[in-house]
Amino acid sequence: MSDSIHQTPSHEDDEISLKELILKLKEFWYELWRNWLLITLFILPFLLFFIYKAFTTPKTYKADLTFMLNDEGGAGIGGVSSILGNFGLGGGAGGEYNLEKMLELVRTRKLIQTVLFEKTTLDQKNDYFANHLIDLYAYHEKWDEDTTGLKDLYFKHDSINIFNTAENNALKILHASVIGNSDKGVEALLSTNLSETTAIMGLSLNTENESLSISMLESIFENLSSYYIEKAIEKPLHTYKIIAFKTDSIETELRNAEYSLANFMDTSFGLLNKKDQLKELQLKAKIEMLYRVYGESLKNKELAEFTLQEQTPVIQAIDYPIPPLEPENRSLIKAIIIACLLGGFLGSVFVIGRKIIRDALAD
Repeated sequence: MSDSIHQTPSHEDDEISLKELILKLKEFWYELWRNWLLITLFILPFLLFFIYKAFTTPKTYKADLTFMLNDEGGAGIGGVSSILGNFGLGGGAGGEYNLEKMLELVRTRKLIQTVLFEKTTLDQKNDYFANHLIDLYAYHEKWDEDTTGLKDLYFKHDSINIFNTAENNALKILHASVIGNSDKGVEALLSTNLSETTAIMGLSLNTENESLSISMLESIFENLSSYYIEKAIEKPLHTYKIIAFKTDSIETELRNAEYSLANFMDTSFGLLNKKDQLKELQLKAKIEMLYRVYGESLKNKELAEFTLQEQTPVIQAIDYPIPPLEPENRSLIKAIIIACLLGGFLGSVFVIGRKIIRDALAD
């Protein structure tokens, strides 16, 4: 009995609190509706700014390239590796290659600078990609007040090891423009993606010049492929070169021994004393031994060559970018929506906050 008496006021308090909440929300809504013009004034500057950005932002051209990596050959050569290991030469790299590391490699300065100092023709001007980027993005205007040598800088050579300070700074700036720099608010021209389900990788390059987007992206892919393969086969290639050199040396020694025996037989006219017969036997034994060693060495060379071929990853382009590319620019509708959301939110916060303060002072 007493429990029901104690529960009743609590239930009524809940109803009163809910009723007050609904009434308060209605008050807030009415306040927003009554001050729609003020909220509109908050929206207006955002609207003007985003519309201006939509119309003044240059069109860009995004080139996309997809590719896949096949490096499964190394998994099936354990026997070959162990055989080569018996000769103290090692079997080869083996193991699986990391796709994410491959995409990370494309962002390194070593690879990007190789691309930057390849030449291509744009607007009837054959020059380094680096100089085309300097012109396209008006870096000389940005460097107009620079006193370190950037103001009128163009790259005249690609010998990076002898670059001066200004050239090194310009290279760093261009590298950052390609891969992006979030700390300095630099938006990346280059982006990568990897499908976890299909293991298909993608590269995208978005610049203000269609031809530059296509040609530079293709150059990035070709350099990435070459560098990745070079590093992937570095150890088995070294092994193959060692075995090939030893095989060639044995063959040379064998041919010399054969020539010595033939020369000895020609000069003796078949009239051999005991001493000469011993020398002939020694030469024949040496040739026979060299034939056996040479045969084994040829087998090892073939095994090493097979290992090299098996461990050479195959990077296969799936889709290359082809012109014409669809130009990308800021959507006017999207700009209006964003402006309304931002301005409307700030205006609403101001109106509601003002009412809460006013009501608190009135109480």
